[in-house]
Amino acid sequence: MGRAFSRPGIGHRPIGGFYYPDMGLIGKVIGCIIMIGFGCALVLNAVAGMKAFLERIWLRVRGNYATATVVDVDVVEDPDRYTRYTPTVEFVTRRGERRVERVLYATANEYGVGDRVRVFYRPQDLTQVFVADFSQGLWAILFFPFLVAGGLTMVGLGVLTMIGVDQVHFGGGLVLDLSRDVSE
Repeated sequence: MGRAFSRPGIGHRPIGGFYYPDMGLIGKVIGCIIMIGFGCALVLNAVAGMKAFLERIWLRVRGNYATATVVDVDVVEDPDRYTRYTPTVEFVTRRGERRVERVLYATANEYGVGDRVRVFYRPQDLTQVFVADFSQGLWAILFFPFLVAGGLTMVGLGVLTMIGVDQVHFGGGLVLDLSRDVSE
């Protein structure tokens, strides 16, 4: 457990007649860092998902589209979830240029070689090709507010705990109370 002392010192707690260093502060700091890191990861994941979804919307509005033929499919099978398909497609641009490109994002829709799909692409960067699938990124719209709110809440609680705020009052009531010791 640690080095025992016969007399109390600062930051020592008595256990069985001896005083041991209090490890609560170290655990609190590590817990706060983990909470802040996880909260930041939630917010960044939400922002990245929303960015990808908005890019697809932008391509629908301002990008070019074509009917493409699937020439190859990369299949990633996850036994716990579902199978993801990333097709490589051949299409002709509006300028008449024949392109073979791998789509940027995998999809849950099953594709086979020879299938015809509608794709969107950027006129200025023909390597950015997306399958016209509305369900891709739909989770970003549905879960974005919850991911951001949850992430910011975790960051806020981690920071409040780290700086030593034990109670938060809001609207005439107590909304957070970390002052109680659970070991008592």
